[in-house]
Parts: sequence; structure tokens; C-alpha cells
Amino acid sequence: MASLESKKLMILLWKNLTLKRRKFRALVTEIVLLLILSVVLLVTRNLLPIKTVESFQYPDQLVSDVPSFVFTTSSHPWKLAYVPSNSIVLQNIVENVKKDLNFHMKG
Repeated sequence: MASLESKKLMILLWKNLTLKRRKFRALVTEIVLLLILSVVLLVTRNLLPIKTVESFQYPDQLVSDVPSFVFTTSSHPWKLAYVPSNSIVLQNIVENVKKDLNFHMKG
């Protein structure tokens, strides 16, 4: 015995087929437009050159080269927008950054 979902699917497919038979001109228009747009997409893809970009490696940034506005003393401590609290490794990284940069951070 077929499940309820498969019966619903079969009824929906039968309804769709019946509607498509009644509106044959709309069905032909949909198929023709699908073919035309597919051909246009394939032709455009073949005509336009594909640019390949090599990977880019940024130079290392030393902690001593951090911009000066990071170290300005203010009454409001920095806040981290989001730190997953269930990752011990990430918490250790954040603590090391706090220690290396020597400023107070909430988070």
C-alpha cells in the first residue's frame, strides 16, 4: 500500500498533467522559452573569456604593526561581536590575542 505522501504526489502530478493538456499553447511556450534561454546561456558562456586568477597570499602582519587607534586608551573596552563559547581552542586564541595586544576586551 502506497503511503499518503506518494498518493498526494501522484494526484498533484495528475492535476499538473491535466492542466498542461488543457493549455497546450502555454506548454509549448514554456518549452520553447526554456530551450531559447538555455541556448543563450550556453552561447554566452562560450563567447565570453573566462578569467582565471591565481591565488593571492597576503604578507604577514606583525602585532607591532597594528594601527595606533587599536591601542588608544578609552573608557569603553573593545567588544567581540561573536565568539563560539563551546570551542576551547578558539577561547585560547582569543585569550592569547588579548594578552599579546595588551588591551581590555569584553567577550
